[in-house]
Amino acid sequence: MVTVRHPRWARVLLDRFLRAVSRLSVDQLHQLAHDVQPLVGRIYRRRLVEWNLAHAFPAADAASLADGFYTAYAQFYMEVARSLSMTTDELCERVTFKGAGVLKSSKAVLLLAHHGNFVWALTAMASVLSVPVSVVYKPPHVQAMHDLLLTIATRFGVRPVPVREVRREILKHRQRSGVWAIVADQRPGENNRQYADLCGRRTAFFNGPERIARALHCPVYYLSCRREAPGRYRCVVERIAEPPFARGGATVVERYAEKLQADIDRAPEDWLWSHHRWGKRDAKAFGTG
Repeated sequence: MVTVRHPRWARVLLDRFLRAVSRLSVDQLHQLAHDVQPLVGRIYRRRLVEWNLAHAFPAADAASLADGFYTAYAQFYMEVARSLSMTTDELCERVTFKGAGVLKSSKAVLLLAHHGNFVWALTAMASVLSVPVSVVYKPPHVQAMHDLLLTIATRFGVRPVPVREVRREILKHRQRSGVWAIVADQRPGENNRQYADLCGRRTAFFNGPERIARALHCPVYYLSCRREAPGRYRCVVERIAEPPFARGGATVVERYAEKLQADIDRAPEDWLWSHHRWGKRDAKAFGTG
């Protein structure tokens, strides 16, 4: 993975800008998102977004779905910026949970996706649970975004664990109670993949969730982050697998893909359509690579 790094002065300037923006209210930030959405929708991977949506929803108007995506996308990033100044009380008032009580004891693997505001979901969960919350993640390509997410995670008590370090961290902490959260819909490397159906295509997923759950000998849950109103989310936690993970049935990844598909069908605008989720070969064929 090639990481895009910017000069230190640029990172300092961006940090100051984001912290200034974060002091605006959520309503003000959503208005700002509304103002910039037309520009973002024109210059940021528009063809790739429409191509992904056209394949996922062949009977729908891909351009209209793309407009909905860019609206949600702009709001999401404004909400993430707000996290730099938001209090825990405001966060927990804006993000509520159903079924999260099962995570308050022992160990659990929690799978979620780039759907809804997963950043608020994770940080709010860490604020309401009495056990440690660790998030296994694949670092973003852009260093500035990586720095922003690490700052927010630390601010609300989430412990970030890069995927390359997860084996060592599990061996170190496997006797400790806590939640191991995995944003599991990213495109995996060639040697760490498993396939399941998603959006009408055979899709590669990171094969780590079941391996991690087996190593920890703990159940696996899915978190659905559902937008109820602008800046307000309802997170639903459901169990999808538990030890001994019998062979022959649906795998953890397949059950995860089924839950994610249901979320995408319910609110397609809230998923991250702007990434090369199905590989660059298809994107190059479409002229977006």
